[in-house]
Amino acid sequence: MVWELIGGMAAGAAYLAGRRLFRNSQGDAAARAAGLQSASDLTHVPEAMQRTALWALSEGGFERRIVYGKLARAGGDVDVTAFDLETLRDRRGEWAYLPVEPPFRIGGLVSVVVCEVDRSFPHVLLKRAGRGDEVADDSHVERVANVAKQVRDRLGVKRSYESELPAALPHVAHVAGLPDHWRAYTQAHELLDAMLGAGLQAVLAAATRRDLVIELLERVILVYPAARDVAGADAFADLTSDALALVDGVLAASPRVTPRGIDPQRT
Repeated sequence: MVWELIGGMAAGAAYLAGRRLFRNSQGDAAARAAGLQSASDLTHVPEAMQRTALWALSEGGFERRIVYGKLARAGGDVDVTAFDLETLRDRRGEWAYLPVEPPFRIGGLVSVVVCEVDRSFPHVLLKRAGRGDEVADDSHVERVANVAKQVRDRLGVKRSYESELPAALPHVAHVAGLPDHWRAYTQAHELLDAMLGAGLQAVLAAATRRDLVIELLERVILVYPAARDVAGADAFADLTSDALALVDGVLAASPRVTPRGIDPQRT
């Protein structure tokens, strides 16, 4: 009995060590593919991320495959952090949808690109149509593979919940001036309209990745596909490239923040 216990503990330790080594190798591969460096945690990411719709939908979570770097862009230097977020809700065996019209959900594992820029934005959420809009329940395979979800089902506990809606986001979508398949949620309609007219409309039209979400809040721009994670280092790099193209469009269409305040001249 004792030897069985010791053997089980050794096997568990080997499994954890192997999983950590595998995740580290994944992170290194993703960093090389994206032209960034591996990072150990998210302590450098601005606190504003915790007030986004992503955070409300996930209730936080556990980060994997973190890469980071400072990149020179036409609109100014950008601090870029990309990572996979295993949502806390998924660990609990549940999922949530954002209570807007139309609502959408995110997957249990979400690939996220966070960019810190020299701008300051009110909360704006842009969403491209995709699978997340179906607000579909987890598949049978997803539920069987998750112990917490199995337990919830056996106990008859509810699977999905309406998440909290960030205070600055309205329920009703803004669609005027946006390209097909895109909608926006914000109270800053004048700013959004000005940015669309200054070139952001064309940038969004060129972004063909389904289910993409863009959030602007203070000095942070988040880009993530709502209902599916991005597998493989090359795909992770592609998401980072897509995010930077969108960030470039936002920067080009918005006023720069200077030590004296907002620069009226657009970059």
